[in-house]
Amino acid sequence: MQPLGLSGAAEAVYRTLLRRPGLGTAALQQLVQGLDEPLEAMLEALLRRGLVRRGGEAMNGWQATAPEVAIELLLMERQAELNEARRVLPELQADLARDSSATSLGDVQIVPADPNEQLHAYLKLFEQAQHSILSFVRPPFLLAAPEPMEAARDAARKRGVRIRSILAPEVMAWDGWHAAAAQSIASGDDLRVLDGLPFKLLLVDGNAGMLPLHADDPQGPVLRLGNTAVLQSLVLLFEQHWAEAVPALEAQTSPAETGADGDAAMQELVTVLAAGANDKTAAHALGISDRTLQRRMAALIALLRAKSRFQAGWLAARLFDR
Repeated sequence: MQPLGLSGAAEAVYRTLLRRPGLGTAALQQLVQGLDEPLEAMLEALLRRGLVRRGGEAMNGWQATAPEVAIELLLMERQAELNEARRVLPELQADLARDSSATSLGDVQIVPADPNEQLHAYLKLFEQAQHSILSFVRPPFLLAAPEPMEAARDAARKRGVRIRSILAPEVMAWDGWHAAAAQSIASGDDLRVLDGLPFKLLLVDGNAGMLPLHADDPQGPVLRLGNTAVLQSLVLLFEQHWAEAVPALEAQTSPAETGADGDAAMQELVTVLAAGANDKTAAHALGISDRTLQRRMAALIALLRAKSRFQAGWLAARLFDR
């Protein structure tokens, strides 16, 4: 009867009462030896479970419940326990998704498309950072919780964590972002700007990170990675983009600030891009390095408050045609 939740000692008491119904406690104690708890307590427990009842020896004795009834009672108890386990299963799964480390899931975890779940995972990565935080920053932005996010960044800075971020040019064109970038740099962060970031990305200490599960669905689930080959490849990708990117505030330099030479340089850039030249061809045609081309592109996009390179080229062409 142990599979049904009845201990060996309790089963011995029950079987003895089946064979000798009506025994009193003292007589029963003589027949059942080696109990791991007081017999009185065991009988009271069996009584509460409906497996024995009082009767015999002038009502001071004990009798066992019929086996078919006893087994049914034990089965009902077990079923109730299983039902309770099933009831809490969704809660346990939610706790696992929220709090389990990536390592416990084979270094890969999918965070559902829920802003609160993703914010929790984002903040947890910041909290565990010890050396470095790397990120691609590009729209759309779903985590509308700037205060806890900035608090997490500030706490990381105080721990001596180096924060490097590459921003999409259109981000720098939005209201308030120039001031935010200046404040971030003043706090010790390194910010650069580069067009064509493939997706949003967060990397921590070179051994954990987050990015969209589907590049074409930035509002969907998020993939959280542990120390995998994929994550190491993403670290290399970040470093390659970092080498090509330009300092964030330098990228805000506009043609109006650079005078006639700046206007001429921008017009040349627009002309080459309008001809359909790719970056390599454009840099060669203008006689400038890839880095300088990226800086001028970022400045052009920021100046025109464009949302993309295509829109910047279209707006610039109209501007310089006037």
